[in-house]
Amino acid sequence: MKNEDTIEIISDYSTRLDIYLSDTQKLSRNHFRKLIKDGFVTVNDKLVRKTKFKINVGDKIVYREFKYIEDLSDIVPQRMKINIIYEDDNIIVVNKPEGLVVHPAAGNQRNTLLNGIIFKMKFEKILNERPGVVHRLDKNTSGVIIFAKNEYTLNFLINQFKSREVEKKYIVLVKGIVSIKNSKLTKIDSKNFYIQGNLKRSKYNRKLFTFSEEGKEAITYFKIIKYINKEFTLLEAYPKTGRTHQIRVSLAYIDHPVVGDSAYSRKSISYPHMFLHSYSLKIVIPDKGEREFKAQLPNFWKNIPGVYTLYKG
Repeated sequence: MKNEDTIEIISDYSTRLDIYLSDTQKLSRNHFRKLIKDGFVTVNDKLVRKTKFKINVGDKIVYREFKYIEDLSDIVPQRMKINIIYEDDNIIVVNKPEGLVVHPAAGNQRNTLLNGIIFKMKFEKILNERPGVVHRLDKNTSGVIIFAKNEYTLNFLINQFKSREVEKKYIVLVKGIVSIKNSKLTKIDSKNFYIQGNLKRSKYNRKLFTFSEEGKEAITYFKIIKYINKEFTLLEAYPKTGRTHQIRVSLAYIDHPVVGDSAYSRKSISYPHMFLHSYSLKIVIPDKGEREFKAQLPNFWKNIPGVYTLYKG
């Protein structure tokens, strides 16, 4: 079972097959149960149809990508206030607020942005388990996010993310004064640098990620915008890859965690908000060509001197 639609993984811990795939591939356990039962998954080149099959470290898992058509009742449409930046027949672009989860997951089927998107779009049937979801933002990251209204557009946009053709800009406030001389970053010039490494799920906390010799490549470029009160640095971030928590892990790695990111910095617990905002997204959309969408900063950024004059959304 090997073609362009298959994914190959070498397991790095032991557990049930359906749990491992769900945890590492960021799709629901129910999705992988269906793939396993329908014969789309092999372990060490042998077909496995038992969802509770036990895998061990070093096992080779191969599964085929397959999009199921589901009944709309699987995700509950909910009326909610959505800050729409742009909308046409193919896409809807939203300024996601901080604290809102993008899509449902196990144990959390309601009160996500996708519940509101489905209500607004009035899908007759959903395209897959996350209808219209092109990319994701962390729960506490605010800003630009785009959804597709049809399957053609969904694939059209996803392919641009996969080929790294999308230009993304984030605004981020970090603790401390970032220095180009920091040995953990790679200097470009007096204001610009990048951080590169391999991201892997933490073996101590499966919800977090860390740099490792193994894992998936993560590259983020940064620009120093200004220093604030000799305590903080305002940065622009331009991720070239799209790994989970990529910007947050990169900045924690160089000892300048995102302000308010309590997951990667215990000192950030005292901040009620995380200062990471997806400010702009430049992408080609069907029938319109290349467009850039910008999202206004949340109100809590107003306390940061000069920021609102720089970024008006």
